[in-house]
Amino acid sequence: MPYFYLPSIYDLPSPYLELLTGLIGLCVGSFLNVVAIRSLAGQSILKPPSQCPKCDHRLGFGDLFPVFSYFLLGGKCRYCKASIHWHYPAVEILTAIAFVAVVHFFGTTPVEVDVDRSTIALYMLLFVSTLIAVTVTDFKEKLIPHDITYPMMLVGIFFSTFIRHDLMGCLAGIGVSYILFDFIAHYGLIFYYWLHPELLEEKPAKAAENLEEDSIDIEIDRNFGLTEMLVDEKEEEEEEEEPLEVMGGADAVLAAVMAAWLGWERLIIAVIIGFMVGAAMGAYYLYAELRQQKLLGRVVKPMAIGFGIMTAVPLVVLIFLALYFKPDNNPLLNPSIYVMIFALGLAGATFGVLNSGVLVTKTFPFGPALAIGAAYAISTISLTKDGGFIKPGA
Repeated sequence: MPYFYLPSIYDLPSPYLELLTGLIGLCVGSFLNVVAIRSLAGQSILKPPSQCPKCDHRLGFGDLFPVFSYFLLGGKCRYCKASIHWHYPAVEILTAIAFVAVVHFFGTTPVEVDVDRSTIALYMLLFVSTLIAVTVTDFKEKLIPHDITYPMMLVGIFFSTFIRHDLMGCLAGIGVSYILFDFIAHYGLIFYYWLHPELLEEKPAKAAENLEEDSIDIEIDRNFGLTEMLVDEKEEEEEEEEPLEVMGGADAVLAAVMAAWLGWERLIIAVIIGFMVGAAMGAYYLYAELRQQKLLGRVVKPMAIGFGIMTAVPLVVLIFLALYFKPDNNPLLNPSIYVMIFALGLAGATFGVLNSGVLVTKTFPFGPALAIGAAYAISTISLTKDGGFIKPGA
């Protein structure tokens, strides 16, 4: 049998199974905090033992109970009294909820294929843990470490090959995800520069300024031999300048991870939901930036026009189709249609802001939106013969 078989995982009756899963999820969430933080710092996840990030004091046994230690210590380190960030218990609770949801979902899903539900649940718990870890790193530093995504992509390919029997669909989804996100990154940047041509005019001037600085540096080097110091200073300056990106390359890798685990069919679902959630997140981050720069007054009109057009046009088309063709399933009664229209409205409002002449340069983490889309795609998994998730074995 090509998969790890654990027939006893669902032998424990409900609600004891969910309670045990929740406790395990709390512990795993604590470990995911370590994985996320140390991956960003380029450190080993195994050593040194857990310690306070402020005073580096090794944590004792009583400091390591997920969630409970946080509240018992009043949200402060026992040793240096520094505040413990709230994301630590939040991630632990989120992981516990996600674990309970996955185990309960696959415990109640009808199974008509020759794959144990425990095997699928265990693999999905690993996949969900990956999504939570990259959500933490992307929210904290706007980074999705390859130390997390690439190994999980390989595990996902293994899962799709030997459990789902869908290697070709898995590889097709990985290829499509890279092409799609690279397309968005390339042409999205071109579109942004088209809206703000003044940025392109600044590039030659900056290049000439850098060339002049290089000439000065070379002259100083000839006189004083300070090449290494100058190079180090220049590298530090370049690191401070955040490159303009519409879509990060790490988002493409995350989408490829999702494809490796879910296949191309559910990748489509995950990306659609991800972009809808991303539209809402982008609107929030855009609002926060405009408010901080005190530019909201200048963009209210183009924002309202963009939102109105992108909601009114699809709504009018929807009403026309419903009244003229009179389908059996009236689309006007489908709430998901209105969610999609609202997401289009947010996209239209964003376009209105970008087209208003106001320069928006701050990016926002798109990884969490993709993770939410992947979580929704998991909820659509069916283990029936015609469900499409488990392909017929070779």
